[in-house]
This record gives sequence, structure tokens and C-alpha cells, in this order.
Amino acid sequence: MSVNIFRDEMQHAQLFGKPVLTTNWLIPRETVPDGWFCYDMRGTDRDPGAHAELVDYTSFDHSGTVLSPKPLKRPATKVRRIGKGDYFLHGETLDLEGFCEEYGLDLPDNPIKFEMRPASPDEAGLFFALDPAEDEVLGTVGHVRIDFGHDGGEFRHTWWPWGPEGLNTPEFKGELGQVVDQLRRDVLKDLSTMLRWCHLHGGEIAGGSCAQNYGYVVETEQYRYCLRCNPVRGDYQAYLTCFDKSAQKQMFGLTEKGRQQLRDAADPAMPHSYSWYVIEHLNTPELRADHELPLEDAVQLYAGLDCVDKRLGVTKDGIAAVDLAIRMDGREWLPEDWRKLDSFKADPVVAGAVEQLRQTLENQTQEQGAGFTMEGIS
Repeated sequence: MSVNIFRDEMQHAQLFGKPVLTTNWLIPRETVPDGWFCYDMRGTDRDPGAHAELVDYTSFDHSGTVLSPKPLKRPATKVRRIGKGDYFLHGETLDLEGFCEEYGLDLPDNPIKFEMRPASPDEAGLFFALDPAEDEVLGTVGHVRIDFGHDGGEFRHTWWPWGPEGLNTPEFKGELGQVVDQLRRDVLKDLSTMLRWCHLHGGEIAGGSCAQNYGYVVETEQYRYCLRCNPVRGDYQAYLTCFDKSAQKQMFGLTEKGRQQLRDAADPAMPHSYSWYVIEHLNTPELRADHELPLEDAVQLYAGLDCVDKRLGVTKDGIAAVDLAIRMDGREWLPEDWRKLDSFKADPVVAGAVEQLRQTLENQTQEQGAGFTMEGIS
């Protein structure tokens, strides 16, 4: 559990002779104002609840969190021991405004301008590549592709425009910069912070090739930002996809109409339409997408493409989409996401298409001989 330092009261205390606010709960580090300092207190093996050590962050024996307007240890000092007389409670609670009034401090600005929430399961499709028709419907502007470099501490990013250039306005670019700056305070700070963030905040979404992916949503008046986190080394760790809400023709999965369409798509008693798509050269300027293909044409097109990144998938009833075959970074597999999604898991047409893909790719693997790895096929 965490506290909101701009709203919740905390314990008024003194640590190392300096006034501080403390709480038994976590303080999200991204909420700490610039110029202020936040630390964890840690107990001992014998007494985990004791305030024995001051550290930057701890995931075990956490006994409290400290918010201070002054530094309480040197940055290079990993652990500062808390002696018997170093910590004192005044016996009252204060909010941040009251604490600042008590000590003649300026009330700091809240650094969090945009609220972020974990994605719901029915929003999972918004975090992965969509076919061009869905991008048009959803008002996709583009996405930022992000990785933390070899050591996990860098911030490499590339902007990939996706929709009409007219959506990429100066107003959008300005707001996108503010959103990314805020995300770099927490989930996009580095790889270890992303791992910790995802562990604490949930947001698991179906999809991803070799690891659990997590989705988070930032909503502003005009835009929706969908952040997909892939907290593993050796891959891109994040994609931030941006949607212009004013350009959307309808909002898949986010309105009652969209939810009803998804329920209809999952109903085996209703008639359904299927549009098979193939995407090649994903996330490059050479990207090409063919959609509204018959299944047989899609399978043959996909199998015949010789490119590093390609996908074959299906859009059902014009609203639900899922990838059924993926090739990326020298690996090729049939993801099982369709088995987890209500729109597809009981659909015999989709199950038959997966089996057809399986046979086609197994035959192709045998013809290519040793050295080619097929994942997800048993």
C-alpha cells in the first residue's frame, strides 16, 4: 500500500536531528518533489519492524518510509545506521502543507501532472500492433519505441509515426514530451525500476513473445497514451502508443457500444466475419500491411515472406484482433494469446486457422533443415 504525500497525513518525526515526515507505507518515488528526498527504513532479521537502517530503497524488512526536505545521507552511502536516539516521533500527524507551514518551507509543486492506471484485460489489444483499418478507427498517431541499453540504465528512444501526418501537431508533440518526462521519473527510469514498478502495480496483459507484458494508460483531454512494458534484457523494453481521441471514429473496448461488440464477437451462436492480415517489416519505414485477405492467401503470403519481422493475424467482426503467427529476431512461433481472449478461444474458425498455420510452418521448417528454430509448436 502507498500514500499520496500531497493528500494523506503522515507522522511528524525527527531523524538525525532533522524534521521529517514518516509513514509505515510506501511513498511512490515519482511523487517526490524535486529538491526533496525519500528513503526507506529497514529492520533487522531479529526485529524486522525496527527502524535500524536508512537506505534508498528496500524490498525486505521494510519498516517505514521517510520524506525529508534535506538529505539524510550522502548519495554514495548505501546504508546509514539509525541509532537509539536518532529517531523521534512528535506524536502528531501532518500533511505536507502543514509540515511546510510548521518549518517555514515553500509548498512544493506536485510533479505528477498525468494519472496513470493499469490496463484492463479487454484493453490488451491496444498495446500491440494493429492493422491499418484499426489504426484509422482508433486515431493512432504513432508510438515511441524505448530500450534501456545493454546495462539497463540508458534511455534510447525512436519515434515511429503511424497515422496521418496532420495528427502529429505541435500541441501533441508538446504534451507527449511532458508525458514521457513524467514516465522517466518512475516506470521508464531504468530497467530495474521498471521491474519493480510492474511488480508493485500489476497491469498484466495477454500478448508478448517470450515474457509477461504489462500495460498502463495515461488519459488526457485529447489523447490516450498506452504504455506496454516488456521488462527483460535483450529486447525493446517499452512501446508508448499514442491515440488522438478526437480522431477516433469509435473506441474499441472503451465504450458500451464497443464492449457489446466484443460480447457479440465472443458469442458462438452469432454469425461472424473474419479479415486475415499480414504485416511485414514491423517497426521500420518499410512496413507493409495487407488486410482483408482470405485465409489461404494470408497463409501463403506470410509463409513466402523472407523478412526479419512479420505477423499473421485475424480481425473478427471488425473489432477484435489477435496475432496468430509471429516472426521476430530470428525466431518464429504461434502465440497462444487467442486461447486467452473471449472473442477467439471458443471459435472453431480461428482454431482451424491455427492448425493450418501449424502444418504449413512445420513443413517449411522441415524443408529448411537444421538451424531454424520454431517456438510454440509441439
